[in-house]
Amino acid sequence: MFKLFLYAILLSPIPFGANRAWAWNLYALLLAATGLTGCVAVLLGKTDIRVSLEPVKYPFYLVCIPVVWSLVQQSGFLPNGWTHPFWQLTGEQLPIPVEAYISLSPQETATALMKLVSYLVVFFISLQFNRDSGRAAVTFKSIAYAGLVYAVYGLIVYLGGFDTVLWFEKSVYRESVTSTFINRNSYATYAGLTLLAAFPLLFEKIQSSFQYGIKSYYGRQYFFENILVRAWFPLLLVITITTALFLSLSRGGCLSTALAVFALFTILLVSRRIKNNAAAIFLFVAIGLVSAGVLKQSGDQLIERINDISSEHQDRWLVYDILSKANVENRWLGVGYGSFEKSFRLYRDETISAYYDKAHNTYLENIFELGLFQASALFLAIFLAALLCLRGVWVRRKDWIYPAVGFSASVLVGVHALVDFSLQIPAVAFTYALIMGAAVGQASSTRRGRKTSG
Repeated sequence: MFKLFLYAILLSPIPFGANRAWAWNLYALLLAATGLTGCVAVLLGKTDIRVSLEPVKYPFYLVCIPVVWSLVQQSGFLPNGWTHPFWQLTGEQLPIPVEAYISLSPQETATALMKLVSYLVVFFISLQFNRDSGRAAVTFKSIAYAGLVYAVYGLIVYLGGFDTVLWFEKSVYRESVTSTFINRNSYATYAGLTLLAAFPLLFEKIQSSFQYGIKSYYGRQYFFENILVRAWFPLLLVITITTALFLSLSRGGCLSTALAVFALFTILLVSRRIKNNAAAIFLFVAIGLVSAGVLKQSGDQLIERINDISSEHQDRWLVYDILSKANVENRWLGVGYGSFEKSFRLYRDETISAYYDKAHNTYLENIFELGLFQASALFLAIFLAALLCLRGVWVRRKDWIYPAVGFSASVLVGVHALVDFSLQIPAVAFTYALIMGAAVGQASSTRRGRKTSG
């Protein structure tokens, strides 16, 4: 069942990042079936998985707040003073009774809640399975290999000038690598996550090359031979994904990934868990040189985009300003989880020229939809999970690289969420939840575990 679950998540980017109604509904059903099957197997003693919420009980309690509140927002049994004014106006115009809700669009709220619960299920299943270090290694390696496959596909489409996504002609971002995603920013976030997942594999090869040091002739010879023989594939994997990432031309995706990689190597050096700091320094320098080389060869357009301040981004600042004011007005109840597209029409003015179905700032959008307290509980739950990963780097005696990647992945999606909506794309959210489940599963000491030593 673990492999089926893992393959399902790895395949989620294929149907346009699973960002289609049929795709996210199908995944919701598959994940629900997987979760129920796992629970039955545990109850019947047919599996060695030990189900527990203990490591994440506080994030779990916090995330229950927005989940329950989303149910309340689409409920018709509420005080009149709580409901959205739109429903009152509608009732005044129609001769029949109109049921009122907090949410301006209860159906969209139900859909958004279904997606959120699906992400939580992925995290929970990943957490239970990946308490075993062997499974965690398979999970991170599989994510990295999947990232390589999607990167190669994206590069073939881009370099071949096919201008397609699967068998459909591209309508936007023809000049960018988007792989199986429609939006280049969404692909960039996904590529960044898979790049981070490749570092445990690469670091293992690099660190083993320093087994005899580099001061002696034999040590240097062993180092270079080991790099060429054992580390060539992880290096090729990193180079390929990095190239596809740069060619996505996503400013936010590239910069947030760079910050996440910097955070990862800072953790590796500061934690003092590395047997040989030269390994981390060498790896960081190597990645920097590779990135600089790739950027020099294929990053001209990206550099131009970084230097460009377009009217689109000026519009975004206007959107942020309007949302900040609207969030003061709706700070406690929100306008309905997932209802941004319809609700924002009531607040936008003639100063905004473009159409916005997303706020391009997940934090402001969630506060707008859920309310300040409820959205803050969701943010805090993710933040606490990231802190569990950071703590795990110091708690673990080995396999601490996995929680380090989990924290860095949180940096990536957290920073990119300030300027885009990539975390609202199901395949990206599934992959992040999969990484975090494995990272948190490996973030605590496992001396009491059955299989994993920590």
